Amino acid sequence: MKYWSILLLLSLGNLLPLYAQGSLRQAGKLYEHKKYGQALSQYEAALQSDPSNGQAAFGVGAAAYQLKEYAQATKAFEQASQEKGQLGQDAWFNLGNTHYRAGQKEAAIAAYKQAILQNLQDKEAMHNLQLILQEQQNQQNKNNQNNQNQDKDSQNNDSQDQQNNQGQAPQDQQQQPNQQPQTAKATQNQLDKQAADRVMQLARDNEYKRPTQ
Repeated sequence: MKYWSILLLLSLGNLLPLYAQGSLRQAGKLYEHKKYGQALSQYEAALQSDPSNGQAAFGVGAAAYQLKEYAQATKAFEQASQEKGQLGQDAWFNLGNTHYRAGQKEAAIAAYKQAILQNLQDKEAMHNLQLILQEQQNQQNKNNQNNQNQDKDSQNNDSQDQQNNQGQAPQDQQQQPNQQPQTAKATQNQLDKQAADRVMQLARDNEYKRPTQ
């Protein structure tokens, strides 16, 4: 997982202030031993010492993510994503994961796409993007099926009402023709909805395939 890339980046800290270097080294060891709370404190100390340091911001994001502090992780990864090279690209990927865990799927999609734009060979980002798009597609299909079932139930109820009305007085029977346009209208609305769903499905399919083309 890309969270471990934070440990590989510690060797690039030779240009940092001495205090920040020490905090990053110590934070990396704590993170490696899954002491995420202590690691977060050290990364925060390094970031406070050097607020523009992308490595420290990335570390804050990674540790906060492990602690399920998604708001803090989001803010930190957003800062780290402005860095150039692998650090920024990894930050976009982790930002996508963070948004997804926080239930912000559209934001997750946008972040994964940014990760892919910066590295077209990032199979992990492509995989995650495809999974979340597929998940949305499945949910849409389920919603469409539920709507179709509701329309079918409504039509069945209309048919039952018509059968019940056959034994009523003539003045009631004269009102039955007015029900025909309503049933036809419901059927047309269903057809229009199905056509719209097909258009949306085509759009989703194109979006789904685009990153891997």
